[in-house]
Amino acid sequence: MGSRLILPSDKSKGVRSFILAFALLFTFSATTTAYVSANAATSTAKPTAKATAKATAKATAKPAATAKATAKATPAATKKAPVKKKVVKKKPKKKKRISLTPAPSPAWPPKGFSVTEDVYAKVPSKLKDIVGVISTQPYLAKQVENCETYVCGYVQVAAASGCLWWEALSTIVAGDGRKLGDLKTAHGGSNPREIRTFIIVSPEPLASGTKSVLTSVICHRNTRDNKDPSTQYAKVETSTSTSN
Repeated sequence: MGSRLILPSDKSKGVRSFILAFALLFTFSATTTAYVSANAATSTAKPTAKATAKATAKATAKPAATAKATAKATPAATKKAPVKKKVVKKKPKKKKRISLTPAPSPAWPPKGFSVTEDVYAKVPSKLKDIVGVISTQPYLAKQVENCETYVCGYVQVAAASGCLWWEALSTIVAGDGRKLGDLKTAHGGSNPREIRTFIIVSPEPLASGTKSVLTSVICHRNTRDNKDPSTQYAKVETSTSTSN
């Protein structure tokens, strides 16, 4: 067994009282120290937490501004530049050269014409035979309008050496064959080998079967007297007999 030291009893009471008092004092001191330490720790921790929270919050708030700046800056930077349309230059069209060649002169002597010496004449069988010629000469188109009211005739003439003016002699005949009158008309001149088309308008009103029959044409090489009328018509007078 081990050594054991037993204290006397009367001394043990005093020692116990001292120990108990010391223990209580130690306990109170420890409790006070712990309380002070706890309060000190608590008081120390609070400012640290607040400062840390504020500092952290402030420090965290700055990146938020950076994020906004980045968010704003990004769309502007990512905008697509406008695409320029390619301008296609049209090639200039090459100008066609038109060679001006004189119109071919009509065949001479003219075909289908009656001839005496150097004078030629042709009476169209139908108006449609000279419609193309009339459409190209305005003054003839105006004369054709008169043929809706009066008896008309048509003739084409030409002369090898030309004429100062032309004269046409016609007879107006009724539908039953009767002679209604003699017509003499004056027309313009023609150059050598030039074919002219004349419309012979009579004063005789248009009636069924009435027609103008061309009898002759004259190529005048002397100046015409302007005092003479361009249209001279001698109407045939018919006598009426009265039976009793």
